[in-house]
Amino acid sequence: MSARPEQIFQILDEPNVCVLVLDRDVQVVWANTYAGDLLNACGEELPGCDASRVFDTYLAPLVQESEAVRRLIAAMRSRTEVPRLDLLVRSAHGEEERFIYSSQRMEREPFAGMWVLRMRNVTDRRQKNEGLLSANWQLQVLNQIMGVSASSLSLDELLETSLTKTLDLLDFDVGLTYLLNPERTTALIRSHHMVPGKYLSRNRAIKIHHWPWNFIFIAGQPRYIELRNRPSTVEGGILTSLEVSALACIPILAESVVVGALFIGSRERQGLEDEERRLLEAIGQEIGSGVLRSMLHKRLEAAHRETNLYLDIMTHDIKNAENVASLYCDLLIDTLEGDAAGYARRLRESIRKSTGVLQNVATIRRILQESPDLRPVRLSHVIRVELDRIPEVDISFEDSPVEVWADDLLPEVFRNLIGNAARFGGPNARITIRVGDHPGEEQTVVVAVEDTGPGIPDGMKEAIFHRLQKGGSQGYGEGLGLYIAGMLVERYGGQIWVEDRVEGRPYLGASFRFTLREVVVGERDG
Repeated sequence: MSARPEQIFQILDEPNVCVLVLDRDVQVVWANTYAGDLLNACGEELPGCDASRVFDTYLAPLVQESEAVRRLIAAMRSRTEVPRLDLLVRSAHGEEERFIYSSQRMEREPFAGMWVLRMRNVTDRRQKNEGLLSANWQLQVLNQIMGVSASSLSLDELLETSLTKTLDLLDFDVGLTYLLNPERTTALIRSHHMVPGKYLSRNRAIKIHHWPWNFIFIAGQPRYIELRNRPSTVEGGILTSLEVSALACIPILAESVVVGALFIGSRERQGLEDEERRLLEAIGQEIGSGVLRSMLHKRLEAAHRETNLYLDIMTHDIKNAENVASLYCDLLIDTLEGDAAGYARRLRESIRKSTGVLQNVATIRRILQESPDLRPVRLSHVIRVELDRIPEVDISFEDSPVEVWADDLLPEVFRNLIGNAARFGGPNARITIRVGDHPGEEQTVVVAVEDTGPGIPDGMKEAIFHRLQKGGSQGYGEGLGLYIAGMLVERYGGQIWVEDRVEGRPYLGASFRFTLREVVVGERDG
């Protein structure tokens, strides 16, 4: 992973919470700004410190109960998680504030074995709870969950991070996410936080047709199991096994189909208020949107692989078959006479056109899939190689010392433009290639491919560069070749257009022009 630690762990940051991230040797690798303010440490002091030193040097002078600090140090040395510990802290301003401390060991790679320590300021808990139920706070919570959903690179990261974020923001104690198996008979745990081992051993996979799971996974309805409502024996057993007094079971839907569920539990709450329920259901919907995006991405990857298979068949197997067919056509042309030989020539020309289409498909595939690797290219060399391929065509060109920024696909531009001019210019058409400086832009060259053919009407001058656009009854271009030429010129940072060879007289021929960035002295290695 190339991101810096502060970028990776930034998602753990939230207002009024001291957050420390420890490595596997329990040394601080990241601390948020609030941690520095609370512990009266500047930004560079905490990273690199051992957790015991942080507790002894920075936290102990602030905590009113010394026994609490000793418990924290002992737990850290024994690598034991602390789900909750109340602390009375005297801040740097001399004010007493209440904090809830918790520690969690991360389980997923690449952070497995690392620790997250949190101290949440709960001094004004009533005010915070009122804020929790306010519309503004709900929007803030949803925005953070949406940020997690949008930035997650995998389904597991989405579920793990959104679960942790939900628990932290809403001050719940226990959380799980389940996803259905492909047969839609069983729900499997994909992420969990502070869940008792006894529950995990018995419920890592649950059958969704049993009560009360069918209400959630089949009916797609949220289920709230609360101690204050005197739950049934089955639901009471669920609360007991999770060691909570209130549990929200929220279905996760993608395209209106249940794909999993979010379980959120509290050890202190006897029940959940209506505002909390609505917020949790909204979070479930947002997680569902993230799951849907992940599903669509997987479908897109599968479609991409299937498309590549078809393209491989087209550009390899069919091309090989066409090469063999072309050889047989050559034999027939040498053997036959009269009309039969003419038919064989037409057949060979059709095969060549088909081969050209396959070449165009392969070129478009490279343009769309490969990032440009631009390097200095001698323009005259590229043009001369293309001219040598078609010696039978009358083409004039004067060599130029110009080098431009391009890649090995640049010959396709000339192949398509010259081929277009040769095919549609007529048997007596002359083709001229010119290279010159752009009059209005520095470090830019203009290349012109001109012909003395029938020209292109003004109404078609822009349309012919569009995909599969043809030039009408006179046949000014096959569209796909010019479309590829346009894609490549844009790939190199240039522009392409067509003008009359003689201004105002389109019937005297066309002039296809495009720009390329020139390689200047000192820029070659840039």
